Amino acid sequence: MWRYRTSQLSQSCMRPTHQRGVRGSIAELGVYKGNTAFLLAELARFFDTTAYLLDTYEGFLDEDMVGEAKPWHNFSDTSLESVRSLVGEKNVSFIEGRFPGTANAIPDAERFCLVNLDCDLYAPFSAGLQYFYPRLLPGGFLIMHDYSSLHWPLVEKAVDEFFADKPERPILIPDKSGTAVVRKSVS
Repeated sequence: MWRYRTSQLSQSCMRPTHQRGVRGSIAELGVYKGNTAFLLAELARFFDTTAYLLDTYEGFLDEDMVGEAKPWHNFSDTSLESVRSLVGEKNVSFIEGRFPGTANAIPDAERFCLVNLDCDLYAPFSAGLQYFYPRLLPGGFLIMHDYSSLHWPLVEKAVDEFFADKPERPILIPDKSGTAVVRKSVS
């Protein structure tokens, strides 16, 4: 029952975008245990596109911790196998490793209608914005988890720096994680 209702909810979120002709792939950078990835994979299957799921699948890497405060959680209690088991294989591309080094696993011509960034740390978040924003279709959505979170203060810095010279401005969503969203301008 949970999966059926969740699938209905996800479809209703993407339907207006798809109806406006914004058709592309879906990506998530920072998958952790795969709860959001499950929803994104359902969308990919419904709209017959691909969900690219990028993560180390082993928690934070030391090189990404430079300049960061000691994390309250390191997200190492996950694995690619457990996420794959939850999410399923159809219409999904699992990309394991440190981003942006793993970006070469995504075809150069790939474009996105929905991207969820949930990587918590400045370096991967900044790299995710630099990689995905130019590949986001006009009218597509970029979701930035933890933008105004008290746990990950450098996420806000990465986002604010990136959007300083862009036409869009992040819009806060009233949730427990301080999520922000940007809909790419149609110009």
